[in-house]
Amino acid sequence: MPLPFAPPPKESKVYTDLKNLKVSEVTAGQLDTLKGVLYAQGVAGSEDEMRRLKLLGEVSNKTSLCGPMREIEVAQITQTSDVGFYDIFKPTEGVWQFMAGDLLASGGTGQVNFSLFNGSEYVYIGNTSVSGQEPLSFDNLYKLPALYITPELWIGGDATSFPTSIRVTMAFIRVR
Repeated sequence: MPLPFAPPPKESKVYTDLKNLKVSEVTAGQLDTLKGVLYAQGVAGSEDEMRRLKLLGEVSNKTSLCGPMREIEVAQITQTSDVGFYDIFKPTEGVWQFMAGDLLASGGTGQVNFSLFNGSEYVYIGNTSVSGQEPLSFDNLYKLPALYITPELWIGGDATSFPTSIRVTMAFIRVR
């Protein structure tokens, strides 16, 4: 059923910009870019474009009303000297949830302090000591029900009690 006041689909920016892609090839980033040029007032066809974006996002599994969006990132940082706070994962868009990770200390025992950072202020969320390779999870570190990362509030760390090197690996899944 066509949208009531919509221009024909062949004139839709959503469909013209993505016309050479299969639905399974559409990315959340492409949908975010198309959303970024729409005005929220819903006039001049923007409401119809919003409906098209919502439909395409749901069909392509790139937007979600509940649950993850099948997009994952694995961040890995290796620190070999005391350089202070370093970004572990700072997404460019969306909301990401920490799933699991691990730490690997080479040449001794070390400690990693984790914080959230917004560009000017740190929020300390915990630390853990590591000797060899150990899992990184809510049970042994954060004691938080969940950890969400955004472009405005990302996660970083600072290794102390330094061995030869410490590698931090963290897996995130996009939820919005």
